[in-house]
Amino acid sequence: MIKSPWTIWITGLSGSGKTTICKELRKIMENHGIKFDILRLDEVRQVITPNPQFTDSEKNMVYFSCGFIANKLNEHGINVILDSVDGKGEGRDVARKIIHNFYVISIDCPLEVCIQREKERVDKAAIENLYERALMGQIRIAGVGYPYAEEDNPILKVSSSELSAEQAAQKIFDDVISKAR
Repeated sequence: MIKSPWTIWITGLSGSGKTTICKELRKIMENHGIKFDILRLDEVRQVITPNPQFTDSEKNMVYFSCGFIANKLNEHGINVILDSVDGKGEGRDVARKIIHNFYVISIDCPLEVCIQREKERVDKAAIENLYERALMGQIRIAGVGYPYAEEDNPILKVSSSELSAEQAAQKIFDDVISKAR
Protein backbone atom coordinates (compact mmCIF):
# COMPACT_ATOMS: atom_id res chain seq x y z
CA MET A 1 0.00 0.00 0.00
CA ILE A 2 1.20 3.47 -0.75
CA LYS A 3 0.57 6.29 1.67
CA SER A 4 -0.39 9.91 0.94
CA PRO A 5 1.05 12.28 0.18
CA TRP A 6 3.04 10.31 -2.36
CA THR A 7 5.26 10.80 -5.39
CA ILE A 8 5.18 8.31 -8.23
CA TRP A 9 7.91 8.50 -10.87
CA ILE A 10 6.66 7.09 -14.17
CA THR A 11 9.71 6.07 -16.16
CA GLY A 12 10.36 4.48 -19.53
CA LEU A 13 12.19 5.24 -22.75
CA SER A 14 11.38 8.35 -24.77
CA GLY A 15 8.32 7.48 -26.83
CA SER A 16 7.19 4.69 -24.49
CA GLY A 17 3.92 6.52 -23.77
CA LYS A 18 4.58 8.08 -20.36
CA THR A 19 3.05 11.46 -21.17
CA THR A 20 0.05 10.01 -23.00
CA ILE A 21 -0.62 7.67 -20.08
CA CYS A 22 -0.27 10.59 -17.65
CA LYS A 23 -2.86 12.57 -19.62
CA GLU A 24 -5.31 9.69 -19.25
CA LEU A 25 -4.37 9.24 -15.60
CA ARG A 26 -5.09 12.94 -15.00
CA LYS A 27 -8.68 12.44 -16.19
CA ILE A 28 -9.21 9.45 -13.90
CA MET A 29 -7.70 11.14 -10.86
CA GLU A 30 -9.65 14.35 -11.37
CA ASN A 31 -12.87 12.29 -11.59
CA HIS A 32 -11.98 10.78 -8.20
CA GLY A 33 -11.17 14.13 -6.60
CA ILE A 34 -7.55 13.25 -5.82
CA LYS A 35 -5.30 16.21 -5.00
CA PHE A 36 -2.24 15.87 -7.24
CA ASP A 37 0.02 17.50 -9.77
CA ILE A 38 2.03 16.11 -12.68
CA LEU A 39 5.60 17.29 -13.15
CA ARG A 40 6.51 16.57 -16.74
CA LEU A 41 10.27 16.79 -16.91
CA ASP A 42 10.20 17.76 -20.60
CA GLU A 43 8.33 20.92 -19.57
CA VAL A 44 10.58 21.62 -16.58
CA ARG A 45 13.63 21.15 -18.83
CA GLN A 46 12.34 23.90 -21.15
CA VAL A 47 12.51 26.35 -18.22
CA ILE A 48 15.76 25.20 -16.63
CA THR A 49 17.63 24.40 -19.87
CA PRO A 50 15.77 26.03 -22.77
CA ASN A 51 18.41 24.84 -25.29
CA PRO A 52 19.12 21.34 -23.97
CA GLN A 53 22.39 19.64 -24.81
CA PHE A 54 21.46 16.53 -22.81
CA THR A 55 24.72 16.49 -20.89
CA ASP A 56 24.85 14.44 -17.71
CA SER A 57 25.14 17.53 -15.52
CA GLU A 58 22.23 19.20 -17.29
CA LYS A 59 20.03 16.10 -16.96
CA ASN A 60 20.92 15.75 -13.27
CA MET A 61 20.05 19.39 -12.62
CA VAL A 62 16.59 18.83 -14.10
CA TYR A 63 16.02 15.50 -12.33
CA PHE A 64 17.21 16.76 -8.96
CA SER A 65 15.15 19.94 -9.28
CA CYS A 66 12.01 17.92 -9.96
CA GLY A 67 12.71 15.67 -6.98
CA PHE A 68 13.06 18.75 -4.80
CA ILE A 69 9.83 20.28 -6.17
CA ALA A 70 7.94 16.99 -5.70
CA ASN A 71 9.12 16.76 -2.11
CA LYS A 72 7.95 20.34 -1.42
CA LEU A 73 4.55 19.61 -2.96
CA ASN A 74 4.27 16.46 -0.81
CA GLU A 75 5.07 18.54 2.28
CA HIS A 76 1.98 20.61 1.41
CA GLY A 77 -0.24 17.54 1.00
CA ILE A 78 -0.14 17.36 -2.78
CA ASN A 79 0.50 14.00 -4.44
CA VAL A 80 2.89 14.13 -7.39
CA ILE A 81 3.45 12.17 -10.56
CA LEU A 82 6.84 12.67 -12.22
CA ASP A 83 6.87 11.88 -15.95
CA SER A 84 10.47 11.27 -17.01
CA VAL A 85 12.89 8.87 -18.64
CA ASP A 86 15.70 9.33 -16.08
CA GLY A 87 17.82 7.06 -18.22
CA LYS A 88 20.59 6.40 -15.72
CA GLY A 89 18.29 6.24 -12.69
CA GLU A 90 20.17 8.97 -10.85
CA GLY A 91 17.12 11.21 -10.44
CA ARG A 92 15.10 8.33 -9.04
CA ASP A 93 17.95 7.54 -6.61
CA VAL A 94 17.98 11.12 -5.31
CA ALA A 95 14.17 11.27 -5.10
CA ARG A 96 14.18 8.02 -3.12
CA LYS A 97 16.46 9.65 -0.55
CA ILE A 98 14.48 12.87 -0.07
CA ILE A 99 10.84 11.84 -0.63
CA HIS A 100 9.21 9.82 2.13
CA ASN A 101 6.51 8.03 0.10
CA PHE A 102 8.28 7.51 -3.22
CA TYR A 103 7.36 4.86 -5.79
CA VAL A 104 8.30 4.02 -9.38
CA ILE A 105 6.13 2.71 -12.20
CA SER A 106 7.96 1.36 -15.26
CA ILE A 107 6.50 1.72 -18.73
CA ASP A 108 7.92 -1.02 -20.94
CA CYS A 109 8.00 -0.60 -24.70
CA PRO A 110 10.37 -1.97 -27.38
CA LEU A 111 12.92 0.59 -28.61
CA GLU A 112 11.72 0.23 -32.23
CA VAL A 113 8.18 1.18 -31.18
CA CYS A 114 9.51 4.15 -29.16
CA ILE A 115 11.51 5.41 -32.15
CA GLN A 116 8.44 5.21 -34.41
CA ARG A 117 6.23 6.94 -31.83
CA GLU A 118 8.75 9.78 -31.44
CA LYS A 119 8.68 10.34 -35.21
CA GLU A 120 4.88 10.66 -35.11
CA ARG A 121 4.71 12.63 -31.85
CA VAL A 122 2.78 15.87 -32.06
CA ASP A 123 3.92 17.30 -28.71
CA LYS A 124 7.69 17.17 -29.01
CA ALA A 125 8.33 19.39 -25.97
CA ALA A 126 10.54 21.59 -28.15
CA ILE A 127 12.85 18.64 -28.88
CA GLU A 128 12.95 17.74 -32.54
CA ASN A 129 14.33 14.53 -34.06
CA LEU A 130 15.37 13.09 -30.70
CA TYR A 131 16.19 9.54 -31.80
CA GLU A 132 17.54 10.60 -35.19
CA ARG A 133 19.99 12.97 -33.47
CA ALA A 134 20.95 10.26 -31.00
CA LEU A 135 21.48 7.67 -33.75
CA MET A 136 23.77 10.15 -35.54
CA GLY A 137 25.76 10.61 -32.33
CA GLN A 138 24.78 14.26 -31.87
CA ILE A 139 23.25 13.62 -28.44
CA ARG A 140 23.23 10.74 -25.99
CA ILE A 141 19.89 9.47 -24.69
CA ALA A 142 18.78 6.35 -22.86
CA GLY A 143 18.51 3.42 -25.23
CA VAL A 144 20.75 5.10 -27.83
CA GLY A 145 24.10 6.27 -26.55
CA TYR A 146 23.90 4.52 -23.21
CA PRO A 147 21.78 1.73 -21.72
CA TYR A 148 18.49 2.60 -20.03
CA ALA A 149 18.61 1.93 -16.27
CA GLU A 150 15.62 -0.31 -15.65
CA GLU A 151 14.01 0.12 -12.24
CA ASP A 152 14.90 -2.87 -10.05
CA ASN A 153 11.70 -3.02 -8.01
CA PRO A 154 8.95 -0.87 -9.50
CA ILE A 155 5.64 -0.87 -7.70
CA LEU A 156 4.11 -1.70 -11.12
CA LYS A 157 5.27 -2.51 -14.66
CA VAL A 158 3.01 -1.65 -17.58
CA SER A 159 3.54 -2.60 -21.22
CA SER A 160 2.46 0.31 -23.41
CA SER A 161 2.82 -1.81 -26.53
CA GLU A 162 0.22 -4.24 -25.18
CA LEU A 163 -2.18 -1.80 -23.47
CA SER A 164 -3.74 1.40 -24.77
CA ALA A 165 -2.95 4.60 -22.87
CA GLU A 166 -6.43 4.47 -21.34
CA GLN A 167 -5.97 0.85 -20.23
CA ALA A 168 -2.50 1.57 -18.82
CA ALA A 169 -3.76 4.60 -16.88
CA GLN A 170 -6.68 2.60 -15.48
CA LYS A 171 -4.30 -0.20 -14.43
CA ILE A 172 -2.05 2.32 -12.66
CA PHE A 173 -5.05 3.83 -10.92
CA ASP A 174 -6.62 0.48 -9.95
CA ASP A 175 -3.43 -1.32 -8.91
CA VAL A 176 -1.59 1.56 -7.18
CA ILE A 177 -3.27 4.93 -6.70
CA SER A 178 -6.71 3.76 -5.58
CA LYS A 179 -5.02 1.78 -2.80
CA ALA A 180 -3.20 4.82 -1.40
CA ARG A 181 -4.06 5.65 2.20
